[in-house]
Amino acid sequence: MKKENNNTLNTHGLLEDPEIKAKFDESLEEETKQIEAKLVNPPFEEEKLTLFEHKCMKNSNSLEGLEKQIQNDLSSFKKFNPNQKIDFIEQNKNEILNPKNSDKSADDPKFKFDEISKLRNFTISKWSDTLDEKTQKWAENTKNSMSNDFLKRMQAWFDAMLKAKELEKQAPELFGDDGLFGDAVDMVNNALDLDNLGDLKYQKKVLGDFGDLSDIAVGSKGFGNQKGNLNRYSIAQILNYFNMIKNNKALMDICDILGRMQNEEKELYKEKIMELTAYSYTQTTPTKRYKEEIIGITLGNDLENIVPQEMSLLDDEDLELLFDLKYIENRLFCFEKQGLISNQEEGQKEIEKEIEKERKKEDQKGPIIICVDTSGSMQGSPETIAKAITLMLTAKARKENRNCYLINFSTSTICTDMSGAMGINKINDFLELSFNGGTDVGAGLRVGVEQMNKENYKNSDLLVISDGDFGYIDSNLHKQIEEKRKQKNKFYLLDVDGNSGKKDFFDKHWVYDSNTKNIRILCELKQQMKDD
Repeated sequence: MKKENNNTLNTHGLLEDPEIKAKFDESLEEETKQIEAKLVNPPFEEEKLTLFEHKCMKNSNSLEGLEKQIQNDLSSFKKFNPNQKIDFIEQNKNEILNPKNSDKSADDPKFKFDEISKLRNFTISKWSDTLDEKTQKWAENTKNSMSNDFLKRMQAWFDAMLKAKELEKQAPELFGDDGLFGDAVDMVNNALDLDNLGDLKYQKKVLGDFGDLSDIAVGSKGFGNQKGNLNRYSIAQILNYFNMIKNNKALMDICDILGRMQNEEKELYKEKIMELTAYSYTQTTPTKRYKEEIIGITLGNDLENIVPQEMSLLDDEDLELLFDLKYIENRLFCFEKQGLISNQEEGQKEIEKEIEKERKKEDQKGPIIICVDTSGSMQGSPETIAKAITLMLTAKARKENRNCYLINFSTSTICTDMSGAMGINKINDFLELSFNGGTDVGAGLRVGVEQMNKENYKNSDLLVISDGDFGYIDSNLHKQIEEKRKQKNKFYLLDVDGNSGKKDFFDKHWVYDSNTKNIRILCELKQQMKDD
């Protein structure tokens, strides 16, 4: 294959897969089709038409008229080609008209006329060559630009496809055919977008999507200079623990509880009914059979409707040929006219009609916010368990098309919004990130409350995953949380092997036993909320 043989693309040997090869061949056809379509319309149509008009003007019979023609030629040429050096033509013209040598033939009017006539023909030829060269250069640059764009997009596709294949083998429960995060191979194929080849802004967007996919990794990697004292964390341990708990019924039940919208909330739905309706109307249809009014200008050779300015060409014998050419080629400007036809329609028909009704929402699930404690007290097994649980809850939420917002906290926070089709790449960085500092649950809760104020998280519930080894929150934050409770938002705590006592501040305080993998309720806030 040409692009592969030139070593332009590193296909990673993936073309041995028939489906990938078929997709690549289809992409090559799309590239060829776009390039051919683009090259049909060079951006020089106005100059091409102007040059044609100048070519059609026969040389004047007088020296004075011929001088004006060449001046007009040079003026139009400079308009479209301001950077072209054509001063020598102007100099030659002046030398012919005002000779400084003693040659008597130079003063002969016929000699001057012939020389100026030759100079004008040269000017038109020079203009024509310049336009051809410019068009050829544009076509070459356009083709190269589109081909380079295509190669970059396809290389990103092959790189992302290789990563998807690796993910499929390493974590099929997450990225396989029935993976919780969806099929990684399908995601790569869906991300391949070959529209607008040659458009750098569009290319940047496409490469960004592939970059997101390529960033997904099952393993550890380094971080940049992010805020906070961050450390790398091994994802391999998290995945191992994830495999042990992914079917844990108690954890699934917690995910079902999180973000559950209140049953008494209403929703509107539409119901279709059939209704017999009488109708009577007048249909007006435009037609060009009746020329009642002018609606615009069109190109043609309809002498009856020709624009007056075109007729003026016939008053000048130099422009008369141009009129004839435009008439033959249907390029005369003519008034476009149309009329209207009215038809009266009456009758009865049965139509389907939608009516809007109201009903209660039943057990619909809203977004969830998960605050994960990565402080020093969580280091080791508790953090591994907490992140494995986070991975499982996030995967389940995404499979149910629920927005999910992750907050990594210690004494500061770093947040990850898992919403959207490309959110899956972010889970890798989140799982690796670990503060290993002090514990301030208020830092995570404050960010969570702020997120609840946003439209796409206003119905969310919040879950803190920690060892419960933290103090009390300040009164201002407590007040904000109570206000959110009045809006039916809930706050939960999942305590990983915690032994710090009951935390009755939360609506529910669960304790997860890592040995038995069982969950029990340590305490539950009994508070009856009144509707506003």
